[in-house]
Formats: sequence, C-alpha cells, structure tokens
Amino acid sequence: MRLIQPGLSVLAVIMLLISLYRFVEGFQNWQEARDIKQRSLDELAELERDRDRLKVRVEKLQTDALTKERLARRLSYIKPGEVVYKISPSPDASPE
Repeated sequence: MRLIQPGLSVLAVIMLLISLYRFVEGFQNWQEARDIKQRSLDELAELERDRDRLKVRVEKLQTDALTKERLARRLSYIKPGEVVYKISPSPDASPE
C-alpha cells in the first residue's frame, strides 16, 4: 500500500501543475481578449464621433446657404455675372 501512495502523490502534483498551467494560459487569453475588446470599443467610439460630425456636415451642406457658398468659393466657382481677375507676377520681378 505504501508504494501506491507516493505514486498518487506524484500524479496529484503533476495534475496540479498542469491545472495551474492551464489556468495561467486561460487567464492570459482572457486578458488579451479584454484588451482587444477595449481597443475595438475605442475605435467604435471614434468612428461614431466621425459619423456624427459628417452627419452635421451633410445637414449643413443640404440646408445652409452660407456653407454652400463657402464650399463653392473654395472650389473656385463663381456666380453668374461675376468677373474673375487673375493677378500674375510681373516678368521683371525677381523672386526673393
């Protein structure tokens, strides 16, 4: 009977070490998954802020005349009847 007990003790220690290893491995996987989830939530929040900002811009472009005017001027559009003047540097002017 004494020969069986040391074998069981060794087996119990081996099983305990395997269980401990599996627990640590699982804990590390859980931490990694938690970090991935947090990064995904942060990215989602940023994308939602961008979406909201773009919705406001679209709404302004559809309804606000001043926003439309600013965009048209930035794209070098002119109103009917306006005259465009282009000022060129004189040929004898030396660059500084």
